[in-house]
This record gives sequence, C-alpha cells and structure tokens, in this order.
Amino acid sequence: MVTIGLVGGMGPESTLDYYRQLTSKYQKRHPQSYPEIVIDSLDVYQILKLEEKGQTETLIQKLLTSIKNLQASGADVAALTANTPHMVFDELQALSPIPLISIVDVTANAIKHNQQSKVGLLGTKMTMKEPFYKNKPAENRIQVVVPSDEQINHIHAIISSELELGVVKQSSNVYLLKTIAQLKDYDHIQGVILGCTELPLALSASDVSISLYDMV
Repeated sequence: MVTIGLVGGMGPESTLDYYRQLTSKYQKRHPQSYPEIVIDSLDVYQILKLEEKGQTETLIQKLLTSIKNLQASGADVAALTANTPHMVFDELQALSPIPLISIVDVTANAIKHNQQSKVGLLGTKMTMKEPFYKNKPAENRIQVVVPSDEQINHIHAIISSELELGVVKQSSNVYLLKTIAQLKDYDHIQGVILGCTELPLALSASDVSISLYDMV
C-alpha cells in the first residue's frame, strides 16, 4: 500500500476536505480498508505572505522541509493541499525526495479530456495573476482567462478573510456566481477552474451551468 503525504494547513479547511475525500473514495473501492495518510500542517498565513512578497526561495525551502517531514513519516508520494504554492512546483519537484502530484497537471488533463478549449480561473490573487496555471493548459491549446483586476482583488479577499477561516457568506457566493456568469457571457468560457482549494466550500457543480473543475 502506498502511503500518501499531504502538505496541509493551506488552509486547514481544504486539508480536512482532502482527508475526507481520500478516505471516502478509497473506502468505496476497498470496503475493508482505509488509506495510509500522513499530514504535515503549515501556517497558511505564513505561506501567503511568502507568496505575496515573492519570497520564492524561502517558500520552496519551507515546502521542501514539509515534504521531507512527510517522507520521514513514511510517505511514498506527496501533494500540496493548495493551488497557489504550485507557483514553485517545478522547482520543488526537482528537489523533492519523493514524487509530487500536481493539481495543475490534473486540471489540464481533465479539461483536455472534456475537449474544452477555453476556461475561466478563480483563485487567490497570485494564482490568477501568475502564469503557472496558464502554461500547462496552453501546451494542450487550452486558453485560461481570469476576471478583471477589481474582481480578482474581491475574490482574493473572500478567500483570505472568509473561506480560509471556514466562513461561507451568501453574499460572497452570489458574487462568485456573478463573476462566473460574466466570464461565460463575455469570454465564452466552457468551464471554470476553482483554483483555490477553499472555493469548493462556497461553490459546487450544481451552482453553475458549465463544467466546474473542483481541484481539491
């Protein structure tokens, strides 16, 4: 059995969701068993500060230390329970002592499987503005579009001041749905990536009429 390692705490709510989904889906396939999972939990606000200040070397070393902790605890593979740290995924993968699973790669493969060529992206400010979430889909001729700067700032505030704390406001749900509707009407997106692992707290596939890529 492969032991799964999670670099958690980015934030706590999404880490809980990862754990629930992994154990639930595994148990359905193996009714008499549960997966072996180890979690190394980081402080999401420390990670966000490093990302916002562009301190990538410190970010890489902090994430690498967490991965090494997971390996020391028996993990055979690891995943980051957040999208934004994937801004340094390639560098991290080159240094990691165990294989890493990329949310971005999985997302691109899912969009390609659905034969879609244009999707929207919601996430933290860094995720929406940095190129890492656009490059991989672009290799498969998939265009990724983001909201306006004003909407980006508002969505970032929803994530950092509400969802990271497990707070889900109806007004924020309405705002996110309005943003998706605008991307659909004006940019003609065929699907939307929930590029923050807290966004599924506020949105689900039943809320929208297009494909929703829930990258938890």
